[in-house]
Formats: sequence, structure tokens, C-alpha cells
Amino acid sequence: MALTTEEVRRIASLARLRFTPDQEAVLVQQLGRIVEYIDQIQTFEVGEAGAEAGAVAPPSVNASAVREAADAVHPCLPRDLFLANAPATALGEFLVVPEVKGTPDA
Repeated sequence: MALTTEEVRRIASLARLRFTPDQEAVLVQQLGRIVEYIDQIQTFEVGEAGAEAGAVAPPSVNASAVREAADAVHPCLPRDLFLANAPATALGEFLVVPEVKGTPDA
């Protein structure tokens, strides 16, 4: 879906922005590409359990990038290394953070 200069002017007016005619011309192209990309994304339907059977991703979409990576357990950062980067520690094993106080009306 291509946007017109009038549509870009209307969007700019709603956002309370002012552009020169040269800037409007650039925005017409840029916003037009964004809208086309959104239209392309909307053609890719996903069901509750992932991609619906028989659904094919658009050719420009990398199918392996669409899948999420599996969760994996990784070892934690060693406490000594973590605390070595802390601005303040207590008892050699706790991180000291600023006290958070609520407002009187809270």
C-alpha cells in the first residue's frame, strides 16, 4: 500500500510535526515501505501451537529465524566475579543497592 503526500501530511499534522517538501517526499517513500512490510507480515498467520499446518512463510522470511530457540540451562556467573564488578558489597557475599523509599502519599 503506497502512501500519498497528503496522507503523510495528515500523519505529520496529528503528530504535530512540520516537514519541508523534500522531507515529505522522503517520508512518503520510507513510510510506504514500512506499511508494505506490515502488510507482508500480516499475511503470515500463526496458530496457537505455532505455524498452522500448510502455512508457508513468504519467500523473503528466513524460516529458521522465525522459530524460537529452545530453552537451555547455563551455569550462573560465579558470585566472586559478579561481586568483583559491584560498586558495593556487604559481608563479602551480598550486593548493596540504594534504598527505595515510597512517597508519603503512596
